[in-house]
Amino acid sequence: VADVEGTLEKQGVDITEGDVVLFRTGHGKLWMVDNETYNSGEPGIGMEVAAWLIDRKIAMTAGDSWAVEAVPGDDPDRPFAVHQELLNKHGIYNLENLDLEALAADQVYEFAFVFSPLKLKGATGSPGNPIAVK
Repeated sequence: VADVEGTLEKQGVDITEGDVVLFRTGHGKLWMVDNETYNSGEPGIGMEVAAWLIDRKIAMTAGDSWAVEAVPGDDPDRPFAVHQELLNKHGIYNLENLDLEALAADQVYEFAFVFSPLKLKGATGSPGNPIAVK
C-alpha cells in the first residue's frame, strides 16, 4: 500500500469511487521478447492492496501483465486470490495485458477511461477496446 500511495503522491492523483486503477509494472514488455520469464510469474498487487482498493470503491483494476496481481501470490495454496477478492466478492472488474507504455512515456496519469467489451451471452470475460481520453 505504501508503494501505491507513494506513486499516487508523485503523480499528483487521487483514487476516488468509481475509478479504474491501472498498474504499469513493465512486465508486459517481456511478451514475445522473453516469454519464458514473462510466463514464469509476474509483479503485481497482493491482498493488502486489493483490500485498500476495495475500501475506495473502485470499478476496475487493469495492468500491463497477464493477471494484474502478483504471481505467485501471498499464499501458494490460494492462487489468484486477488482475482477472487476483487471480482467474485466485490464486483470489481480486472483488465489484463494492456500496453501502457505510451501513457507512461507521456506521463499521463489521469484520463477518462473507456472500455467497450463484446456482449457475449454466457461468457465470464470479453475482449474489448480500452481507450484513454485525455
